[in-house]
Amino acid sequence: MPSTLMLLSNPHRPDPRVLLEARALREAGYDIKLIAWDREGRWVPEAREGPIDVLRLGPKCPARNAPKILARLPRFWLKALGAARKLDFDFVHAHDFDTLPLGMAISKLTGKPLLYDAHELYSKMVENDIGPLSKPMWSWERSCAGRADEVITVSDALASELAGGRTRRPRVVTTSQSTSALDGANIADVRGKYGLRGFVISYLGSLEPGRFVEEYISSFGPQDRVTLVVAGSGTLEGAVSKAALHNPALKYIGTVDADEAMRITWASDLVLAMMDPSNPNNVVGTPGKIINAMAVGRPVLTTEGLDISARIREANAGIVVPWDKGAVVEAVLKASANPEELKRMGKSGREFYDQKYSWERSKSELIKAYQALEARKP
Repeated sequence: MPSTLMLLSNPHRPDPRVLLEARALREAGYDIKLIAWDREGRWVPEAREGPIDVLRLGPKCPARNAPKILARLPRFWLKALGAARKLDFDFVHAHDFDTLPLGMAISKLTGKPLLYDAHELYSKMVENDIGPLSKPMWSWERSCAGRADEVITVSDALASELAGGRTRRPRVVTTSQSTSALDGANIADVRGKYGLRGFVISYLGSLEPGRFVEEYISSFGPQDRVTLVVAGSGTLEGAVSKAALHNPALKYIGTVDADEAMRITWASDLVLAMMDPSNPNNVVGTPGKIINAMAVGRPVLTTEGLDISARIREANAGIVVPWDKGAVVEAVLKASANPEELKRMGKSGREFYDQKYSWERSKSELIKAYQALEARKP
């Protein structure tokens, strides 16, 4: 059985995109090994988790601390390089730019073909943290992407950005979870499990700045007859937990797996997917939570100025507002009074998903990328 070595710069809690792709590759007959960076120092070092053999390595490193990340990332690379030399695999699959130089080194030392999986434009994502260093980093990122044997990414916009220097345009593989998680599920049961009542708005994702998390958890109270459900982890986890203690309208349920996230999305009336448009990476990205919402026929609330927001408007699949707390509150209260319009948006979103974002379409592109790697095997 052919085997791929994936490289990831988070602990794989699990990482939704990694798990999604691993399941598809396993079905197609590939064995999956993963070397992940356990920055938190609290995850099981070695385990078989679903379709993946996971190996987690240090060093520990605080989140959202650019100087320490830049200083400790090479230490992770060295540990991962040493671990990779003891493993047997046929392909190298580097998730995001912070593992791409490592992937290139492993590929060069072993002669194994390399696939670069760009979840975002990394240099654009960290632009606010590293300032002027983001420009040379972008040049390096684009140059490295041009040298990978295959490139996949999450949207057409990112594919265009990463196409420079390549003879073949990157393939688009969206992070579209399978709707099989809804088989046998019941919305009333899902709502009852978490105490969700009235008009339910969900935010499921990274609890970090730039996602409207702090604004969201302080925007509504019981008097608004809405329930805010939050799931995820990150540096704002403490703030969310504290707010939930004092606001009966806010339910923080910690981290959930991909299947449960789909069920909660399905049990929601509206899905929050706000992204700060001042970050260039957010502008060109396609958040998985938006695709998941469309997959289960739920409307989204997202930010004006993003590439995906233009598609949401075009498809009438949700509500687009400025990056502004007052605009979000107004939109939510108006939407809660118009359930029929929300149903129409959800239906339109599902139709748009079937046309543009279905996982079957993306899975086909992922397998094609691996078939191209097969052709490059020595």
